[in-house]
Amino acid sequence: MAIKIKFPKKRKPAKNGKHLFSSDPIIRSAFAVFVVLAVFITGVFSYYYIKYDRIIEQRFRGPVFSNAAKIYAIPTTVKAGEKIGVHDIAAVLRRAGYAEDGSSPLGSYRVLPGGIEIKPGPQSYHSAEAAVIRLQDGRVTRITAGSGDLAAYELEPVMITALFDEQRSKRQLIHYDDIPKVMVDAVLAIEDRRFFQHGGVNFVRMFEAAWVDFMHIRQQQGGSTITMQLSRGFFLTPEKTIKRKLIEMLIAVELEQKFTKQQIFEFYANWGPGTAGVICHQRVWRSFTGIFQ
Repeated sequence: MAIKIKFPKKRKPAKNGKHLFSSDPIIRSAFAVFVVLAVFITGVFSYYYIKYDRIIEQRFRGPVFSNAAKIYAIPTTVKAGEKIGVHDIAAVLRRAGYAEDGSSPLGSYRVLPGGIEIKPGPQSYHSAEAAVIRLQDGRVTRITAGSGDLAAYELEPVMITALFDEQRSKRQLIHYDDIPKVMVDAVLAIEDRRFFQHGGVNFVRMFEAAWVDFMHIRQQQGGSTITMQLSRGFFLTPEKTIKRKLIEMLIAVELEQKFTKQQIFEFYANWGPGTAGVICHQRVWRSFTGIFQ
């Protein structure tokens, strides 16, 4: 008795490379949407990465800090909906050292029909991005910048005085190797405990801060690393938006790629916000060096 065994026939490959993606319209559409989104996100990321890479290069091309201690007045903040005139804004900018003809390294401004265009220069106090403030009937209707619409824009503060004399100086530039380790540990314990472990953004801390804020229904925690604080202070406005936070994170990652952790901490110490400001204060600095040497 003969036994016949049938083997399944091998399926021929689809002609012209046809496969599941071409046979199922839903999968094909989903794949097309994925490709479009991937290309779009990659393009946007590349644009901002290259843009801020050039800004960082320009900012750190020369001396980052001046040896002089400069004292500024409280800056004027223009808000959307605020009652103010174009000439009032121009007067504030002129007192701060801006020039309408673009000859000042602090920045320039240009009066437009129904508004004013502001362009901070390389020696601007906070290196804020350029903006256009639109006004109508003596009231601010819109503030636009390169990052989009803003709810407020901080004008250049007026410098009250600058102390260049060594004996009158209130701050002195320092190097990372000159800072006692106990001082570094103290700053990191308050500002950024995982500074030497993360790559510029501490996602764990950000999620923890977001969770605490969500539970208390108000902002109580800060998730910014030292590098993010530095990127915000050097390159961005105080505007609190999701877009600005994403750009802040991008700049922080770029700073981590360009500089060592020691250099970043040195920039932060000499910049002097919050806790780090104690490091550059001459009297306190001398007290700490005397105690810990």
